[in-house]
Amino acid sequence: MQMAHMPLSKGRNKQTPDRLVIHAMGEFIDTDDIDYSAVDWLRKLGLSVHAFITPSGVVIRSRDDEQGAYHAKDYNTNSLGVEFLVPGLHTYETFVEALKTPYLTGPQYEAGVVLVRAWMDRWEIDHIDRHSDLSPDRKVDPGAGFPWDQFMRDIQPAIV
Repeated sequence: MQMAHMPLSKGRNKQTPDRLVIHAMGEFIDTDDIDYSAVDWLRKLGLSVHAFITPSGVVIRSRDDEQGAYHAKDYNTNSLGVEFLVPGLHTYETFVEALKTPYLTGPQYEAGVVLVRAWMDRWEIDHIDRHSDLSPDRKVDPGAGFPWDQFMRDIQPAIV
């Protein structure tokens, strides 16, 4: 799994994670003024997440596990957040539309399984939520295009 580091400074200084939150956002954000990478967009909004997973399968770490992050309103204490990046440049409207159909690449999916398994093992986490489950009136990610049932099966430890 390829890793890159792009720190985001917003979040609590200390946490012990006991939950994971699965998110999705556009790889690039189209605004009226300028286009942003996902990392720069969260930085501009004063938000953060622990990791981004690019369509090429690179994991971009932006907060240490022990640091809190601002990624899920009312669930930022003791949770880890990962953003699966939807390929391409998106407005909010095109992003919401893209979430309705499969959008993950093979390398991205595999990197997500590896990362989430590692987090589950390290922190003994068994509570995993979609962002939309935590804020159904405000959030739609990771959307119907995310293979949730398959992902939940694939992150389980192999039984020997």
